Order: sequence, then structure tokens, then C-alpha cells
Amino acid sequence: MSKVVILFSTYNNEQTVVACLQSCMSQENHQSLHIVIADDGSSDNTVQVIRELAEESIVPMTVLELPHGERGIARVTAIAEAQRLHADCILVIDSDMILAKDLVSQCVSFLDDHPQVGALVVPEEAYSTATNFFSKVKVFERNVINNAGETLGKRSIEAARFWRMNAYESTGGFNADQIAFEEIQPTLRYVEEGGDIRRAVCTRIYHDEKQVYLSDILRKKAYYFSVMDQTISSEEGGFRKALERWYFFRPVLYSRANRLQYLRHPLLTAGMCWMYICLSVLGVTALLKSSSHSIQSTPLNENK
Repeated sequence: MSKVVILFSTYNNEQTVVACLQSCMSQENHQSLHIVIADDGSSDNTVQVIRELAEESIVPMTVLELPHGERGIARVTAIAEAQRLHADCILVIDSDMILAKDLVSQCVSFLDDHPQVGALVVPEEAYSTATNFFSKVKVFERNVINNAGETLGKRSIEAARFWRMNAYESTGGFNADQIAFEEIQPTLRYVEEGGDIRRAVCTRIYHDEKQVYLSDILRKKAYYFSVMDQTISSEEGGFRKALERWYFFRPVLYSRANRLQYLRHPLLTAGMCWMYICLSVLGVTALLKSSSHSIQSTPLNENK
């Protein structure tokens, strides 16, 4: 039986980590399972909550307490622990996600039946208990993005989460120095090298988008855009990949199923378009600033 390690990072997530971890623990029908959690220096009760749940779990669990840094460092540390545990497969999630029942066993069965497939994108079903407009817009937008078929489409922005370990390692893995849009890079590398990645339409992950306002979304993305050049410059064809997947350029937005959703929900569609326009302005501004800074930082060649 394939050994599967579920791994995720946390940072001050005591409010969401309980549901996430309980859903991981409930995957116990897959007997060769281990959970690895890398805490990124939480200052709340996240670690205490995790350790209390671990005492109740029949699934082996490793908790790594790290100094606060970027999410990528915690994720790479957790994957290194999975390698030390000799995992055959890894499931990489976030601490605000809830796994569907039997997700692990279904993904393992799919890979057993499709030996040519190296990894699976697990469809996400976004939700939120918040009732303000942009919380609803964010949920709508995420579900539009995830409204696709089994085959991973060109210019997809979905990151594979369930990996054969050898397939993941062949990509070079996550780059801890990349802060923005780092999650999708192993997926892009694997596909560009001819690897086969599918969408696991047999199961899903439920993703809590929580309560957000447009200002929250813009503030978060402004930070990611400010460091996006670190990802673009460290990936072969990084700028091309980013441009091909820019908001309005994503083919999944124009599928027939999604066009029907726009007709059913015109106000949410208008909100999504306005959000994309604002984010595009932010992104272009950040790229221009980054380019200007690079030019000013480049020393001039002097003829002596």
C-alpha cells in the first residue's frame, strides 16, 4: 500500500486548523498515512490546538515548530520530513481546507489505475459563512476557476496537490525563495516537460474563503505582486507563463458552463470583473516598478 503524507503549514490559524486537521485524521481508511504540520512561528494557540488533536488521533502526526518566515520555507521543510518518512505520495494543502471523505484513498486508487499520471489537481469547492458582497464574489470566482473537466487545460492556474513523490521531485519542487505564485510552479514545470497531470473529479477539497472585503483582497495581492519578480526571474519563461495565465486570459473563464453561471449571477459576475480590473492595475504597476528598479540598479558599462 502506498504511504501517503498529508502536509500543510500553519501560522496563527487556531480558528481554521481544527476542521482541517480533523478532515485529515478522518482519512484513516487509508492505513499507511502520516500527517506533517509545519508551524511557521505562530504566536496564538495554533500549536497547542494541534497537539491536543494529535493526542486523539490514530493517524501518526509530526508537528514541526519553526521560526516565523515565509510560507514556502515551512512547506519545503514539511516536504523534507515527508521524504525522510519515505512517502510514496504527498498531499499538499492549506490549513483552511477541508478534505472530502475518502479523498486520500480515492486519489491513490486513481493513480494506481493510471500509472502514467504523476499528480492530481484536486478540485476546490469554495465556501464562506460571511454574507458581505465581496465574500460572495470571492467564493463565486474561485468556483468559476475550478469549474473544469478532468484534463488539466492549457494556461490552468490550478496547482497539483496530490503527487507521486518521484514526480514531485523530478520538478525540482517548491522554491522556498519564491513568495508569490510559487504554489503552481512545480505543476507548470512538470506539464512543460511532458508530464501528465489530471484533475481528480472523483473527489474535492472544501476551501474556506472566510470573510473578505475588496480592500483585503487588494492588500494581500499587492504584497504578492511586489515580490512576483522573484518568481518570474527564477523560472524559465517566467514572464510568459505569468502573462498567459493573467486574469482575463484564463480559458476556463469562457467555458460554456461558466458563461451560464454569469447569466445566472450577473451581480457576482460584475463584482468579479471589477476585482480583476483592480488586480490587473495593481499587478501591472508592480511589474513596472520592478522593471524600473532593475534598470536603475544595473551598473553602466564604462569605457576606460
